[in-house]
Amino acid sequence: MQREANGGGSIVAYVAPLACYMIPTMFEASKMFGLSYEVVCTLKGVLAIGAFLAFRRHYPVFSTAGFRLAIISGVVGLFVWIGLDRLQSSVPALKQLVQMIQGGRVGYNPFSEGAPSASQIAFVMVRLLELAIIVPLIEEIFWRGFLSRFLIAEDFEKVEQGTFTRFSFFAVAVLFASAHAEILAAIAWCMIINWLYAKTKNVWACVLMHGVTNGLLGCYILMTKEWHLW
Repeated sequence: MQREANGGGSIVAYVAPLACYMIPTMFEASKMFGLSYEVVCTLKGVLAIGAFLAFRRHYPVFSTAGFRLAIISGVVGLFVWIGLDRLQSSVPALKQLVQMIQGGRVGYNPFSEGAPSASQIAFVMVRLLELAIIVPLIEEIFWRGFLSRFLIAEDFEKVEQGTFTRFSFFAVAVLFASAHAEILAAIAWCMIINWLYAKTKNVWACVLMHGVTNGLLGCYILMTKEWHLW
């Protein structure tokens, strides 16, 4: 009985940070409870990192193994994401299908009200922090640290990091893509990071790759004003 309780607690530890981030995301555009997009976006980041820190003792021991490869993969991942997003946008039928299924992502322009104010700049910094640090931490702990191993064995913590079956490799890619409006880019990018996980056996290398791609993507969004990629 004690073993089952510990296992259940471990699952919560891996799932809770992402849940704390995704549930508020559902209400960003609706301004439910009168909260602005900026407030909800900031709040979900605080909740997610709070849950991550609260459960940090459950996660694999930190390691820098594979970090050089992770940085290279993160840069490659950026070009893959941008290129396949443009390809998806150029196919009207595919674009309409994705919008019908997912509704698309909120294309928030933080500078839509004219010259940037101090509060707008502060929010952009918060958004970049979420993109480059918080999202990589909570998503990699869930997708690679938990789900990829849970699909192999219910007692997932006994499965070595970076272990995949053919089913778990592609299932994670498909499920990851289903949570993103850029489906083509998400599938290809997820396959790259799954490969990195299998190569390095280190979830923290995946966090770094994710952070590099997201951080560069954030800079790209600010330079090109392609706000749909937020």
